[in-house]
Amino acid sequence: MRLNFLFGFMLASVLTGCASSNKYYWGKYESSMYASYKDPSKSAELSASLAEVIQTSENTNKPVAPGIYAEYGYMLHQQGKSSEAIPYFEKEKKYWPESTAFMNSMIQLASKSRIVTNK
Repeated sequence: MRLNFLFGFMLASVLTGCASSNKYYWGKYESSMYASYKDPSKSAELSASLAEVIQTSENTNKPVAPGIYAEYGYMLHQQGKSSEAIPYFEKEKKYWPESTAFMNSMIQLASKSRIVTNK
């Protein structure tokens, strides 16, 4: 009897570990990222997908997945929109504190770019 309980508990633990996590909203991020890497001319689609993921996540109060704010901020920075990128780097830092050092570097880089483009 005890062996059956132990086996049942172990089986339930394994199956629970295999369940997919819906903790974060990812939207079409994965397919858009793949398409962008495969064909860099599709970066506008990736940017739109990231914006959609962020908007949907924030509207549904579902946490934005790790890296999404940073990725979108980086895309804005690459487009020369450094002023718009900084708030996304700040959000990444706020929600994912382990990214603080990297986000501080990105904020510093975007701030320097903003100064150069404003001159």
